[in-house]
Amino acid sequence: MLRKLVSLLKDESGSTFIESGLWIAIVVLVMATAGYNLANTMKGKFTEIQSNVSAITVPKITP
Repeated sequence: MLRKLVSLLKDESGSTFIESGLWIAIVVLVMATAGYNLANTMKGKFTEIQSNVSAITVPKITP
């Protein structure tokens, strides 16, 4: 029984699968953070553009 437990602890066949999963999780987390920061930056820029466009006065055309 002890030999089976020791051989189970020394078995590393599933470690590459777990490592790949962890790397994928890290990449997804980094991409999500970058996307969130980009969205906040773009939101600020579009708000600035909206306020600039709203400040433009449109002349009235009278026939």
